[in-house]
Amino acid sequence: MVIATIIASILERAGLMQIGLYANTHGVGFRDDVNNYTRSVPGVMLQPVEVAQSAERTGFHSIWFPDHVCMPSETSSAHIANQTGARSYSPRHEMLDAAVVMGAVASATSTIKLGTSVLVAPYRGPLSDARQFATVDVLSGGRLLLGVGAGWMAEEFAALGVDFAERGKRTVECIEIYKRSWLDDFVSFDGDYYTINDVSMDPKPLQEPRPPIIYGGVSPLGARRAAAHCDGFYPVFLDPFADPNRHSGLQTIIKAELELAGRPFSSFIMMAATTMRITDQKDALAHQTPRKICTGTPEQVLEDLETFARAGYSLVVAKMDCPSGEVEEIHEQIGRVGQNIIPQCEAIEASGGWNTQF
Repeated sequence: MVIATIIASILERAGLMQIGLYANTHGVGFRDDVNNYTRSVPGVMLQPVEVAQSAERTGFHSIWFPDHVCMPSETSSAHIANQTGARSYSPRHEMLDAAVVMGAVASATSTIKLGTSVLVAPYRGPLSDARQFATVDVLSGGRLLLGVGAGWMAEEFAALGVDFAERGKRTVECIEIYKRSWLDDFVSFDGDYYTINDVSMDPKPLQEPRPPIIYGGVSPLGARRAAAHCDGFYPVFLDPFADPNRHSGLQTIIKAELELAGRPFSSFIMMAATTMRITDQKDALAHQTPRKICTGTPEQVLEDLETFARAGYSLVVAKMDCPSGEVEEIHEQIGRVGQNIIPQCEAIEASGGWNTQF
C-alpha cells in the first residue's frame, strides 16, 4: 500500500495522451487485411539506436522492445497479436536482444523512456533480469518502464526447459523478486519456483522507489495479476481492425480488484499497443471501409486515438505499418507521427480516472 501511494505521487500529474514507439529490434511491421506481421530484417540493417534517436528527436514519449529468445521452425501456439492466432514471425527470424539494445539506446539518448514489450518473465532467472534492467535504469538516468508478461509460445518454453503450464505462477514470483531486488538491502524469497537467501543486489535503479512494472495481457487472469502485482495494464490491439473497447471487461475486473486492495485508480495506468500508418489524403488506405485502426490521414488517426482515450488508454505504443520492409520507412513514419500526431495529442485526455502518465 505504501509503495502504491508513493508511485501514485510520482506518476500522477496533469497529463494527456502520450505516443510510444514499438521498437524494430525484431524487424519491420506490416499488415494485410486480416493479420499483423513482422518481417525479418538482417540484424546489421535494423539500426535500432538510430530509430530510437529519431523517435526521441520527434517527441515520442517512449520506445518499447519486444522479447523472444529463439524461434521454433513450426508452432501451433496462437499468436496473441492476431485475433486469428496467425503466426507473426518467420521460422528463422532475426531478433536483437532487448536488454542489450536498451543499454545501447540508453547511452545514445537522453529523454525518451525505455520499455519492454513485454519481457517474458519465466524465460530467465529473475535475479538476472532484475540486475539487467536495474542496469538499464542506471545507464539511462532513470528511464526504465518494465513491461512483463507470462508468454504464449509453448515451443519456446520447451526449448528453454520451462514448463509452459506453470508460466503464470512463475511470472508472479518473478515480479515479486524484481521488486525485492530493487527495494531491499538484502534479498530473500521462498516460493514454489525460486528460493533466494539474503543476497545483495546493487546498485539499485535510480527511480524512486523503483521503476514501474506494467503487466502485458489480454485475459481476465492477466488483468487480475496486473491489479494484484503491477502498476499498469498493457493489452495489444495489433490486428488491422482492432476495436479499442475490446478489453473494457478487463478494465472492469482491474477496477474491482484495485478497490478490494484499497488502491486508487490514479495509481494505475492503462496503455495499449496498436498498429499505425500515416498516409496522405489521396492514399487508398484513407478511403478504405472499414478503415484499418490508426491508419489514414493525421485527422483520421487522431480520431482513433481519441477512441483509445475514451476507452481509458493514455499511452499508445505504435507499431509502424511499413509494407516496404525497409527501416527507412520506419524513419519516415516516425517523422510523420512527430509532425502531425504528437503535437495534437496535447488536446486528448483519457477517461476512467486512471493514472495518465509515466
